[in-house]
Amino acid sequence: MIFNSIPFFILFVFTYILYWNVNNFYKKIILLISSILFYSYHSLFLSLHFLSIILINYILSYYLIQFKKEEKDTKILINFTVTINLINLAFFKYFYFFFHSIYTLTGIISIQNFSTSIIIALPLAISFYTFQLIAFQIDIHRNKISVLPPILDYFIFILFFPQLIAGPIMRSEEFLPKLDKPSADFEKIKNGLFLIITGLLKKVVLADNIGGIINPLYLQTEDYSSVSVLIVLFGFIIQVYCDFSGYSDIARGLANLLGFDIPHNFRGPFFANSFTEFWGRWHITLSTWLRDYLYISLGGNKGGFHRSNINMLITMSLGGLWHGADVAYLLWGTFLGGMLAIERLMDKSGFKLPDVTGIKFFKWVFFIFLLALSGIFFRSGMFGDSSIQVINKLFYGLFSFREGKLIYRYQELLLFISMGMFLNYIEYYNNILDKFKKLEHILLPIYSIFIMILLGLFGDGGGDFIYFQF
Repeated sequence: MIFNSIPFFILFVFTYILYWNVNNFYKKIILLISSILFYSYHSLFLSLHFLSIILINYILSYYLIQFKKEEKDTKILINFTVTINLINLAFFKYFYFFFHSIYTLTGIISIQNFSTSIIIALPLAISFYTFQLIAFQIDIHRNKISVLPPILDYFIFILFFPQLIAGPIMRSEEFLPKLDKPSADFEKIKNGLFLIITGLLKKVVLADNIGGIINPLYLQTEDYSSVSVLIVLFGFIIQVYCDFSGYSDIARGLANLLGFDIPHNFRGPFFANSFTEFWGRWHITLSTWLRDYLYISLGGNKGGFHRSNINMLITMSLGGLWHGADVAYLLWGTFLGGMLAIERLMDKSGFKLPDVTGIKFFKWVFFIFLLALSGIFFRSGMFGDSSIQVINKLFYGLFSFREGKLIYRYQELLLFISMGMFLNYIEYYNNILDKFKKLEHILLPIYSIFIMILLGLFGDGGGDFIYFQF
């Protein structure tokens, strides 16, 4: 069930009406039921599997807390708990990747025949909910959580449907304390509606239409000019931004309407001046999760400069693989990790560009270009077994400086790219919207009507969000 669909609209309207007309205990019951219905729309069997995983983790959390109370060592139990969750993730998400890699290395045909004879459905949101479950367990191990929440609260924390499928990845302290006292004043409702409308603009008007324009080039790259490839690469990173930040905006808006505040996931990432700053503004809850639960677990900054760079490179590479079971995602994470390592090396050596406007602009343009290059790996990962061939075609198509077809509707694409950059600008300089605060009672209805018109003109149905596959 996707946000930009009629079934979800019906579910949320019924949930909202019932939710605000019952006491707090029944609010929780309604949230739980709605979240289960939301997930079960995809697959009843996989929803039962999901519920089982949550229950197992709750039991393991209970024993972790008991061990802490009795001052027992939790190292073995936490390792077992994390391993159980990673095995669940690996089986469903990396089974085919694992056996295909072995087949590629060994050429043993029976391995390939075995893996292709088994059909495994990928559970929605498995990457996101696995990280949320693991974070909770590790926080117990690190003494950040000392009291186990009621089982109902725990299930809602993991299942909360506005952010269930693609985040933001929540921490327990960001959500559980608010569960007993949800509040939605007029200000929060206005903010929620603004976020939902803006999210629909990003997703339906921009991301879906950009996808329709650029997809043909990925299928027949050799027919297009190098200029077309370059424009499409810029178009793709805007598409991913609009698709994913659009989902996050809608998730935050829905949470606001239900009386909750959930974390920001994007803060104008394309106006960053470096990859270091970028990762503080793009998919923020994943970046902080990787830092707190993987990078630090590997040793973090301990062990010196070179060791910390290795830890960072491992973290980014595994973060890339988290996105998808394909070598292209691994290369994507490694590429970005390499960029971060180069920036660290430059900082350590004391190398700095002059603080001159023209040079700063050139640096930013070069950063955006490198970011667009990284999109080659990310987009190619969606082609599965042929991802490496697609990567080669795109790099050759870009750097061969060849002539060829110009991408169809490129004028529209450039307009959509500009709109996406404008939305980044608003996020980066978020105090701009504060200047219109006094007029929001007039501007919000006008903005809403304008977006609805755009949805009618440019919307062509409910396309899946890109991050649903992760």
